[in-house]
Amino acid sequence: MSDLGALPVQAYLVACLLAGSIGLYLGRVAWRDRSEPGGTEVALYLWCGGGISLLYALLVASGSELVMVVALNLSTPLVAAIPGIWMGFVLAFSGRDRWRTDDRIVAVAAPAFVWVLTAWSSATHGLSRRSLRSVVEGPFTLLAFGLGPADWAFVLYAYGLCLAGALVVVDLYHRTGNRYRLQTFVILLGTVFPFLAGAVTVVDVGSYANLAWFPSALVVHGVFLYGTVFWLGTLDAAVVARDTAVEVMQDPVVVTGSDGRIRDRNPAAEAILPPDAVGGSLSAVFPDLEVGVEHPITIDGRQFDIQENPITDPRGTDRGHVFLFRDVTERERRQAELEQREAELQRQNERLEDFAGVVSHDLRNPLAAATAAVELARHGGGDTDEALDRAADAHERMDDLIEGLLSLATAGEAVDTLDQVSLDAAVRRVWSRLETAEATLSVEGADPTVLADRDRLEQLLANLFRNAIDHAGDDVAVRVTIERGADGVALAVGDDGPGVPPERRKRVLDRGVSLDGGTGLGLAIVADIADAHGWDLAVEASDAGGARFVISGVEPDGGE
Repeated sequence: MSDLGALPVQAYLVACLLAGSIGLYLGRVAWRDRSEPGGTEVALYLWCGGGISLLYALLVASGSELVMVVALNLSTPLVAAIPGIWMGFVLAFSGRDRWRTDDRIVAVAAPAFVWVLTAWSSATHGLSRRSLRSVVEGPFTLLAFGLGPADWAFVLYAYGLCLAGALVVVDLYHRTGNRYRLQTFVILLGTVFPFLAGAVTVVDVGSYANLAWFPSALVVHGVFLYGTVFWLGTLDAAVVARDTAVEVMQDPVVVTGSDGRIRDRNPAAEAILPPDAVGGSLSAVFPDLEVGVEHPITIDGRQFDIQENPITDPRGTDRGHVFLFRDVTERERRQAELEQREAELQRQNERLEDFAGVVSHDLRNPLAAATAAVELARHGGGDTDEALDRAADAHERMDDLIEGLLSLATAGEAVDTLDQVSLDAAVRRVWSRLETAEATLSVEGADPTVLADRDRLEQLLANLFRNAIDHAGDDVAVRVTIERGADGVALAVGDDGPGVPPERRKRVLDRGVSLDGGTGLGLAIVADIADAHGWDLAVEASDAGGARFVISGVEPDGGE
């Protein structure tokens, strides 16, 4: 056996006694201030470390085998508790209290509890502390034993928890700002002492195989933990509240580094990010996202406002960005509905103004003409038949105006339901209902089925056909062209009449505007119907030199 005469036993005993006293004292202080996150675990850790140090001092100093065995057995549950207390501290300090469920506490404590029972009963089965005996080395009597399978299993268990806790602290180190990295570094540094001391105790290193080096190292580690919690200050609300708030937020949060690569995200962000997004470029995941821009972007059919905040160190150096994705799908939907209602209200107001204008002006003129003609016929002044013809013409114009007003009243109303309509069939059906005299119709192009309000689409076609007949003559040739493109279906109605002068094409769709004395409502109704469907309406010149009205953006039936 090794010679302990080279080791000043007084120094070893003083170290154990000093460590034990410090551990018990600081544990008591920590217990009084245990409201700090991790404070309770620090107090328990120091008490266990201090108790183990004092018992091992007694074990070395007593010289009695009975006293040494009792001291060893009393220290066993304290040693067994250290790994679990360490994990409890790490979880409390890092703000992961929700991980400390009853089931997990039992699972962590069970191996230690089994080892304590096995160590205490080792004399009956030999699974722990084999060949327990006292040995004399120089002037000292020590307790020697070999490690059994249960002891090795506990060593692996203890080192596994030690490593797991260290990894949690490392993760915390990467997630916290510069202000709190000193605390995490101190915790990791203190972990080195019991880790190495335990290894030296288990493995025969040097000349002191029967001495345990870990008790004092546990107290040293406990002092590091105490200093971190009570001197440097815990992460408390800065980390706990931040992690808790970010983790439970329903809005996605994405953190990028200064290189634009995704470093972290909360659970809500996992739903909108690809599985391998972490480490990838944010611009590759969201091409429409630009730093500093808060416009909504669309992700999987939902709209998100983006709030970007820079991450800087104390020197102002750019360290990355935090992106908060606010789901504004419902807000944008309500905004669109509000804008639609406002547009509808605006159209209704315009129609009311048109009604007032037509009633006050356009209807008054033919009414006055009819009244004058009737008075002339009644009093026998002039040709009675001619006067009655003028009255009939005036009444006919009033009838046209009233019919136009009734159509105008519903033309611009929002389209609530859409029908499946064959354009070719609708064109031919409307043409067959009109008095077309010698006018001819040709339909060219595709025959798609589109989504539209059937009645208003047919009213639009009827007004365009009447416009061609009224302005181009009874023998007009009407040409309807139907095209299907990437932006939807386009419908064009052209004629070979005189056409619309370029300078008047923008105004010809306004209410009350007519090129040859008409009511000025027919094309206005066409414009309102197109606008209510969300279609675009343009006035052009046809190939034959006449007028050509192009309705584009008609939605095709998706079932085709």
